[in-house]
Amino acid sequence: MGFKERLQKQLETSDTHKNEKLRTHYYAATPEMLFTGLETVVAKQHGTVKRIDVERGELSFQGTGLDGLATVIMVGSGRTAVDLFLHREGLLGPDLEQWIETIYRELDATYRLKMIGTKEFT
Repeated sequence: MGFKERLQKQLETSDTHKNEKLRTHYYAATPEMLFTGLETVVAKQHGTVKRIDVERGELSFQGTGLDGLATVIMVGSGRTAVDLFLHREGLLGPDLEQWIETIYRELDATYRLKMIGTKEFT
């Protein structure tokens, strides 16, 4: 990640993000399973889950120096998308990309990964 990207105050994942590390991950798991996994990952990162709204598919959390929102939506049979949005107040602070990478890495290790962005796995 370049210096300019390091100074960004917010990062958001999407299917077609130019940075492959910041593309949406899809899992063969239910939203409930992924909410549980996200709670575990946030706690491991010394963060705090602030709110879970299962109906809206949202889990909001805080970490040292940042706020985050995970969106968990079942998009097809056996495929649930996890997108992340992280924000920090100042130009300097926690590495937002590292937080996203850590969350996805932990979920990838626990749940079967079906897709990243538009790339499907068999």
